[in-house]
Amino acid sequence: MKLALIEEERTFEPALNLARDAAYLREAGAARARVWRNDRCVVLGRFLEPGDEVHLGTAEEMDIPVLKRISGGGAVYQDLGNINYSLYLDAESLPAWGVSESMRALSYPVTSLLESLGVSWDWVPPNNVYVAGRKISGSAQAWRRGRLLHHGTLLVACDLETMDALLKPGGRSRIAPVINLGEVADGIEVEEVEQLLSDTVLEGTVGL
Repeated sequence: MKLALIEEERTFEPALNLARDAAYLREAGAARARVWRNDRCVVLGRFLEPGDEVHLGTAEEMDIPVLKRISGGGAVYQDLGNINYSLYLDAESLPAWGVSESMRALSYPVTSLLESLGVSWDWVPPNNVYVAGRKISGSAQAWRRGRLLHHGTLLVACDLETMDALLKPGGRSRIAPVINLGEVADGIEVEEVEQLLSDTVLEGTVGL
């Protein structure tokens, strides 16, 4: 089964992109996908409390919104140096995976891209891709009426200093050391990776 990319007007507005994820999950039909980016924001898993995970005063001073997504998981800082991908699938089209198997298999856009660039990676359960001992990608899922949303991130040229200033240690999120793809793939540009990730989403058939 192949996925089709959703045709939509491009936006970097975090709230709109998160609303689109929720809307596309509700739309039954063909397996579809999108690749997208957000302006500066912090996005929390649906069960997290903002004050436990984020230095809210710092976020306010920096005019960075703190939002929630429909999936679980931890807190993530995003900016235009981070790329997101989303897969929208009908449950009946998927193998009888457990959660951990599903997380790993559906992270193929990132893992296949890294392999195409000659970058070695490790899978760190339950939902993370590591490069050189540091996290480069995480993913999360949400189910609605037989539909699955699997979405993930890829750090390419993210402002890690701002990320460190905003995210609190000691919350329910597990703060991990992180790495940008630009650190291990010299000269690569965010827009180039965004196109490569879109191509990888369409070419991949891992488990599908």
